[in-house]
Order: sequence, then C-alpha cells, then structure tokens
Amino acid sequence: MPQQLLTPDEAIDFLRQRFLGRLATVGADGPYITPLHYVFDSGRLYFHCAREGKKLDNIRSNPRVCFEVSEVDKPVFSARACGYGTRYTSVLVFGVAALMPEGERKAEILNLLVDRQAEGRLYQPVDAAMAKLCEVVEIVPETISGKRNIDAL
Repeated sequence: MPQQLLTPDEAIDFLRQRFLGRLATVGADGPYITPLHYVFDSGRLYFHCAREGKKLDNIRSNPRVCFEVSEVDKPVFSARACGYGTRYTSVLVFGVAALMPEGERKAEILNLLVDRQAEGRLYQPVDAAMAKLCEVVEIVPETISGKRNIDAL
C-alpha cells in the first residue's frame, strides 16, 4: 500500500473542501478528541462551540492542538489478512488555538460556517449580538501535512 505525501497546496485544498474534522486537545485529565464542523479561511481553521466545556477548558490550559481531517476512499480486500487495508486521504494541522474576540470578524466566521452547512439554502445571517451566544475558536497552524494511501501502479 504505497503512501503519497500531499503537497502543501493539496493539503490546504483538502481542508478547504471538507467541513468535518477532529480536534485533539490535552488537559489535566489527559488527551481529549472531539469531532466538529470547521471552516478553513485565510490560512486559519475556525470552529464554534458552547461558551463552556471540556475542549475550551483544555485550550485555556494548553492552547497547542492537533486537528485532523480525513476521508476514506475505499476499502481494500485480499485473500491474505495482511493484504486488507483502506485507501484514504488525511491532513493533520498542528497549531495554537485561541478564542476570538467579540466583533464583526467573529460573526463573519459564524456565517462562513453556516454557509458550508446551508448548501445554498437561505438563512438569517448571524450578527454580532447572535455571535455573543457562542465561542469561536481560531487555530493558527504551525504545520499542515497530508498523505494518501493509494493503489499501487
């Protein structure tokens, strides 16, 4: 099962095209991972969440995070046990997370998140007052890398 590293542009394109990933944080109780919707904009990852919770507690105590996005392309079957596998694409982002301040940019990010989910449907845009009801977390990437597990040629 050959693996192929993604170029930086391919990894970023992969992030831009998806909307569901997994955030890994570390807190006093150890590692914590949670799936969440995100948007990649202007070289940064954003997600929204409740104003309180374990992932925010972890980010406040240790802002270094890992974010993973992957997609299964197909399962691979074989007559031999060691021949089984999965063809996939995955991207890892290591970076620093911080809560966004209140303001227009926070509302703009929330609207970008809704746009991804709305798929062209109309919705009431988020304004600054609505944005105060949740938190938006910004992840500034330090590294972005990706790979594919592909069929042998």
